Amino acid sequence: MNVSVDDRGSVLVAHVTGELDTYTVSDAKRVFDGLRATEGSEVVVDLREVTFLDSSGLGALIGLYHRVSDAGGHLQLVCAGVTLRLMELMNLGQVLDISTELGEASASGGAALA
Repeated sequence: MNVSVDDRGSVLVAHVTGELDTYTVSDAKRVFDGLRATEGSEVVVDLREVTFLDSSGLGALIGLYHRVSDAGGHLQLVCAGVTLRLMELMNLGQVLDISTELGEASASGGAALA
């Protein structure tokens, strides 16, 4: 598992690749905890290259959602393949902003990523 962060000014994008599971979640949490979460901040987590996501990885994403939301920011997850199927199966789109393209604007009016 690897997480790289791309600071695009008004938007932070964390690109996650590989397996996000109980063995790698502590590294992901460390990166997520370092993401700026302030009033009006936009944080995007790109999960399109994640090959496996278990409950501990999902817990880290939900924890990030709460931290960003509590700070007055907005979190968007970009999903495909296994991550998109999991989000759909768990109906997480009712709570989380989930898209399939990095360039889509968030449903809550966040900035589009180019």
